[in-house]
Amino acid sequence: MQKDVNFLGGQRFDKEANKIYKVPVDKLPKRDFLNTSTNQVEEYVDFESEEFKKVLIDFINHHKEKQVPRLEELKRYYMADNNIKYRADKSPNRADNRIASDYAAFIVEFKQGVLLGNPVIYNGNEAIIKRTEEFSNKNNEDYHNQLMALDDFIYGRAYELVTRNEEGVEIVTKFDVTETFIIYDTSNARNSLCGVRCYPIEFNNVITTVVEIYANDGFLYVFETESADLENLELKDGYPEEQFFNAVQINEWINNEDRLGDFEKVLDKIDAYDLSQSEMANFQQDSSEALLVIKGNPDTFKKADGTLDKEGVDYAQKSRMLILGDKKQNGDGTQGAESDAKYLIKEYDVQGIEAYNDRTVADILQFSKLVDFTDENMGGNQSGVGFRFKGWNSDNDRKNKERMITKALMRRLRLLTYSWSIKDNLESDNHENLYDLVNDIVIKFTPNVPQSDKEVMEVIKGMDGLVSDQTIYEMAERLTGVSAEEESKRVDGELKDRLSESFEFEKKVEVEEVEEDVQEV
Repeated sequence: MQKDVNFLGGQRFDKEANKIYKVPVDKLPKRDFLNTSTNQVEEYVDFESEEFKKVLIDFINHHKEKQVPRLEELKRYYMADNNIKYRADKSPNRADNRIASDYAAFIVEFKQGVLLGNPVIYNGNEAIIKRTEEFSNKNNEDYHNQLMALDDFIYGRAYELVTRNEEGVEIVTKFDVTETFIIYDTSNARNSLCGVRCYPIEFNNVITTVVEIYANDGFLYVFETESADLENLELKDGYPEEQFFNAVQINEWINNEDRLGDFEKVLDKIDAYDLSQSEMANFQQDSSEALLVIKGNPDTFKKADGTLDKEGVDYAQKSRMLILGDKKQNGDGTQGAESDAKYLIKEYDVQGIEAYNDRTVADILQFSKLVDFTDENMGGNQSGVGFRFKGWNSDNDRKNKERMITKALMRRLRLLTYSWSIKDNLESDNHENLYDLVNDIVIKFTPNVPQSDKEVMEVIKGMDGLVSDQTIYEMAERLTGVSAEEESKRVDGELKDRLSESFEFEKKVEVEEVEEDVQEV
């Protein structure tokens, strides 16, 4: 990281730091492939051609030069390594504290915890849900989603690879955003043409640059070069390699349509807060090291010959005591000022600085779409409508994030189901039916927010008789910890037991009545 960043001045990132890479497919060379599932010859881009390699190299260089610097700076802020650390040095004789706040991590981790603190739930076709749960258990999907959301909220984008391992089991893994990007076509649908991952490998003091292309033709292309010059890229032996997926395997999560991070718009506010806190610390330090002004007798600490009495200075410092002489008697009969000594310090507007800091923090929370936790009325008694209104902006942001993540999860499911369909040897017509079932999957998010159990119970009571029992069970799940499906089974079991007990009781009564009749006879 270079010193002397452009601190609170000018444009922070390159204008193309968030550019989406697109290419007109009709202008790229093509090659024919036989689709083994349909036995049809299909036309795809020739990813081994020199024309495509040139486009690829241009995008890789652009990504490194224009986009990676932004991603690295956002990561620094998440790690509380803010630009205040790199502003121009002050005079060596002045305090130069550089205090970085951790608001970037607070914003990201708060939103991550609220949105995905509870695992997402899939509802739909039982066969697909069963396989999805198996995939989730094998890949620790809940934790993986947390990692993806973290990147998504920091950088505005995140990348994962859906593939098979050596045993043929579907797995998902997160890719580094500084090494990964997607190339799309220029159609209105913005279909992904391929996913690119470019990274270095160092071995025996030799750095090899590796470029992986996960193409929409279902193959993986791996190029290598043992120099930094990408012009020397060569296809690695054994590639292209079939991947058993019918689409680009790199799945992109986006935070919003502009692919902005959650704290990106308040970076200047964070810098302003860091500067205020740092200058406050500088003031305190400079005050303790302030200049001592002695007025009225300039001969203090002077010897008869006019030189400085260093022993007198040392004594005053050690004893914490200063003895001033009388007024200076001038030769013309006039006198100097009254003897006095004081430190030369600036006036400090405590209330003004505190008000400025409070306003800055409130702006950071508001503009990053968080509830203002500094509001003194947050913990007070207020109507439910008033409290919800305070969190309205945050709730809208959460719902938008749910939509964006749902889009990414559904694409992941489509990739997985295609791989599963190949294993099951499904015909092409059945692929379409399978996609219809996938599209009917509903993904449910449960916000991880504090809530009064008593209020939830009151709501459940009020809903009784108005909604189905299944809905009641789902609402009660957050209180009991028992899934709606399990609760339904328990209730059905208890009902059967009661009916059985009731039947046995009635049967017993009938037998006793018959025995009494027999005795009377």
